[in-house]
Amino acid sequence: MKKTILISISLLFALTGGCSINDYEKNSTIDNKTEAVKPKDMDPKDLPQVPAFQDEKTREYMVSTKEEEPGYYLLESKLKGFRMLFPEDAEFSSYLSSRDENEEIIPFDSYDETKNKMLNAHIEYYQGTSFINNPETMLDQVSSENGYKGSFEKLKNEDKDIYIAHKKNHFQNDKNKYSFSYRYFGYIKSPEKKQAGIVFSFMFRCPNNEKPCTLDKDNLGDKVKKHVKSITFLNH
Repeated sequence: MKKTILISISLLFALTGGCSINDYEKNSTIDNKTEAVKPKDMDPKDLPQVPAFQDEKTREYMVSTKEEEPGYYLLESKLKGFRMLFPEDAEFSSYLSSRDENEEIIPFDSYDETKNKMLNAHIEYYQGTSFINNPETMLDQVSSENGYKGSFEKLKNEDKDIYIAHKKNHFQNDKNKYSFSYRYFGYIKSPEKKQAGIVFSFMFRCPNNEKPCTLDKDNLGDKVKKHVKSITFLNH
């Protein structure tokens, strides 16, 4: 009799215990599945109400809806070569982009209408190419592309070497009160990952001649450095 009772209790415990484990696994699977949903697969109404997520092309690059820093989210290249901070008010410029197995160009723009400031950025990622690991070659190329003859400031991080310079450009239209721009450009070498690197360009200007605008090159330089320092090369 006691043996029968013990067997019954054991069976009941196994059944209820089994259900609990199954329920836990089921809930975990649901939770993991929910966390794995990319912003590009979500309803725009459930996404942050900012250009980076409300623009269809841009949200394809967004890693998650988590804000990394105030006003910044995380972007990942489609080649899965790198990640970087991305401003919430920026949008991907598809007409200037390109991608193949060894190169990916990610251009983006942002416009602060209140401050009358426009940013045009260009990130070129290269992998599997020997030239990208040669700083001398790359800096000569970057200098030539930007009509620059000066030196570069070197910012050293644990996982990358950053070379950066800036130049003030003047437009042909002298009638425009803001007939100039500041361009920050450079090259990033990854000591950790062989044959991988980035060429970047950030240009700031005042697009509306009828509104006040101030371009502080030191402040803009700090903003660019924030972007390029945030870049992390991925080991895919």
